[in-house]
Amino acid sequence: MSSNSHVMIQCLPIHQAALINDWDSVRPIFEKDPELMTKQINYLGETPLMIAVGTNRSHHFVRQLVDLIVAVGDADKLFATSDRGDNPLHHAAKIGNTTDARVLVEQNQGMTQVVNKDGYTPLNLAASHGNKRTLRYLLTVTMDLVPKEEGGSPYTGVAGGDLITLTIQAGFLDVALEIIALHPNIVLEDDGRSRTALEVLGTKPEFFRSGSTLGLWGRLIYTFIPMNKMSKEVDQVNISSRALTKSTMEFWNVFRYLAPSIKNIYDIKVKHHQSKLLTKLMCGKVIEKADHDITWKILGSSTYAAVQHGTLEVIEECISTYPDIIWYTGTNKDFHLSLEAITQRQEQVYNLLWESSVHKVYQATLTDEKEHENSLHKAAKLAPPHRLNVVAGAALQMQRELQWFKEVENFIDPLHKKSLNKDWKSPKTLFTEEHKDLLNEAQAWMKDASASCTVIAALIVTMAFAGAFTVPGGNKDDGKPLFIDKATFMLFIVSDAIALFSSTASVLMFLGILMARFAEDDFLYALPKRMTIGLVSLFTSLAATMIAFSATLVLVLEDKVPWIVAPLVIMACIPIGLFGWLQFPLLIELVYSTYGPSIFRQQKSDK
Repeated sequence: MSSNSHVMIQCLPIHQAALINDWDSVRPIFEKDPELMTKQINYLGETPLMIAVGTNRSHHFVRQLVDLIVAVGDADKLFATSDRGDNPLHHAAKIGNTTDARVLVEQNQGMTQVVNKDGYTPLNLAASHGNKRTLRYLLTVTMDLVPKEEGGSPYTGVAGGDLITLTIQAGFLDVALEIIALHPNIVLEDDGRSRTALEVLGTKPEFFRSGSTLGLWGRLIYTFIPMNKMSKEVDQVNISSRALTKSTMEFWNVFRYLAPSIKNIYDIKVKHHQSKLLTKLMCGKVIEKADHDITWKILGSSTYAAVQHGTLEVIEECISTYPDIIWYTGTNKDFHLSLEAITQRQEQVYNLLWESSVHKVYQATLTDEKEHENSLHKAAKLAPPHRLNVVAGAALQMQRELQWFKEVENFIDPLHKKSLNKDWKSPKTLFTEEHKDLLNEAQAWMKDASASCTVIAALIVTMAFAGAFTVPGGNKDDGKPLFIDKATFMLFIVSDAIALFSSTASVLMFLGILMARFAEDDFLYALPKRMTIGLVSLFTSLAATMIAFSATLVLVLEDKVPWIVAPLVIMACIPIGLFGWLQFPLLIELVYSTYGPSIFRQQKSDK
């Protein structure tokens, strides 16, 4: 530390004043001892100017201090660095202090190109810390010059690569479009981690429509909400095929500002459009160079990243721009697009590749030469955790893995179905070994769920059976129920019968699961089918039991308490609603996964 403890104690009033924007209390101190204005006064070796800039509140303090430092002839000390290697402008960029950044740049515009000890310019720091307003300002004042002492422009080399990748990572896609428009070659630069802008964009599926997680209503609003401008800086874009009237736009604008959720969907739609424009622009800039090595490296590494993260639009644009990129093999990467799509369990990428005739011709016999593994070997391996968890529960995860294996098995060359990899394992053997733990987890989950549901269903069977012989109100002398002529009694009888039959069916289904052999292939269809029927039957029996019980109370109490019907209906809905809230998500996922459209629906239509 450059400042000793005596100096820190002595300068404590200055430190405190800088934090609370109290210029008047320290002005006499600075006038008496001007050196204190540029002296390191805290543990981090920061000057009073750096401390005040870091608060993003002490703007008056900063302005007065800068003016006084310049007035006493110490302007060269304005940008003194802390022990961490940051000067005041670096601080302003990190904290998003645009007001004080303007004050500092007015004194020395060349400081916008100075890097800190980590090699970051103020531009890069503003981007990495997500300070969009400061980033926009710095872009207007940072020249595309090559300072003699620095040796490079902030828009070229690693600095340029960092700038564009950090801007994209922060989600400032409109700013990225502006940067590329002014400095097209920046898309060719590598950042400090040897990544290009397009490669980083390929790791961000959430910026694209294919990575959207909007619900049903969100998708509906997304479809109809118009967008006449991407942003203030980008050309006008009409989303609908017809021209949007002024009244239509005003109508949606009102909704956007009254309903935050609609505004959020609008912002998502804007970002999706910006990401597509950005992808297309960067691919175009790369291909304009007409250099195979550059194109191969940038589009190939970007495709590789996009496949791993499932960023479909980036893959589509890269293949459309340079179709041969489908055969990309990077340094130390034994990679083929279709094999990687299977390995990473990216069904959207897999579906996209199926449309390619190249894929159909070569996929059936394609082999990873390093591992001696074909497509079926890749499908036999356990999915990466982030892709395995796209469905809930070990049973559904096992089903999804089987769906992948069966799909690949359907089109692979028959001679390759039993081929051995470098460890002398066939695809089926590899699948069994890789999924051994998942199979055990799926078995335990199915057994536990079935055992619990069996107990509940058996209790309902007992109650429903007993209710049929102990009808409300008792029986007449001839043995007929007392309330047999009332409609409410018929509701009771029918509900009780439904409860008995459905709960019995539920018990049988869950017993069928408990007594199953739990082989791998059973999780593809047989076990999910039984679980689905069991849950539906259990829900039906529970609902029927509540109706039968409510009907009984109405029969007994309607003469004494006429208003009892409405409260009973409401109370009966509570357990039914709770069951639906807790179990329906699982039931819907089971039904959709087992009986819904295949995740490989595109190629299914070709077969």
